[in-house]
Amino acid sequence: MQESHQKFLEKFPLTETGKPLAPFDSMGIGGPADLFFRVNDTAEIETVIKAAQENKIPYIVLGAGSNLVFADEGFRGLVIKMGARKIALESDEIISAEAGALLSQVIQFAIKNGLSGMERLMGLPGTVGGATRGNAGAYGTETKDVFLKATLYNSQKGLFEADAKYLNFGYRTSSVKTSKDIIVKVFLKFKKDAALAATAKAEAMDILKNRISKQPKGKCSGSFFKNPGDTPELKAGYMLEQCGCKGLQVGEAKVAMEHANWIMNLGAATQKDVLALSSIMQEKVKSKFNVSLEREVQFMTADGFLLPSM
Repeated sequence: MQESHQKFLEKFPLTETGKPLAPFDSMGIGGPADLFFRVNDTAEIETVIKAAQENKIPYIVLGAGSNLVFADEGFRGLVIKMGARKIALESDEIISAEAGALLSQVIQFAIKNGLSGMERLMGLPGTVGGATRGNAGAYGTETKDVFLKATLYNSQKGLFEADAKYLNFGYRTSSVKTSKDIIVKVFLKFKKDAALAATAKAEAMDILKNRISKQPKGKCSGSFFKNPGDTPELKAGYMLEQCGCKGLQVGEAKVAMEHANWIMNLGAATQKDVLALSSIMQEKVKSKFNVSLEREVQFMTADGFLLPSM
């Protein structure tokens, strides 16, 4: 074991070593991490990251891994798993949620407290931190629509609060995706209206049932490519279907028969399988429609760097 890793273990004895990462991304892919530490208290974030930096250990912060595929070789550093998931009512209309809270739990908490505004995202996988980082959206609603502010951390500023302008939300992205900022806590503003809340609950349940009935079953990351436009003809799924992508397979990675924008892990898919299959899909769409699809799913290397999304 490297001396730097040993020093970190001495400071954080609950750290696990050689932890398989496949169970921590929704595609079920990834080799072992050298070090794996679960943060259950947001106050620990700063001390854990500082210890990694002092010992020159590469690190990444992990939510639910719903839009991430780890390297087959694993990760040669520290994976910090966000386990802090407290949700609280801050005022009549504002909810705070620690980054590790599941998005579905935040929506259910809002509905239970008579609040509406995020119900159309019901059924989306992942955490509220991940949803904010990637500006998750569905059925015309995006995370930015209810976002008020967030507590972020980076090594230069420490813990600090940031508004929507700072996060610079875009389609399935925010400034956090390209910076070293880490989302620790999110504050969301909802609408307080009894009639709207009742409608929100019904809509959330309908959306959830619809997702369950139509979505493929198995290990996958959901929609794989971003939609290049808002019209039906510019939806990634439509173009991929027109290109005959349903059923395409590389190794143990296969495009779902139910939806051409979903890549499934049949059981033993590797990151290389998924990358190769996604490249074929991109080439087919480029050839037929002259459109360059951009991956929504992000890929890690063993050194922790996200591979380019194209």
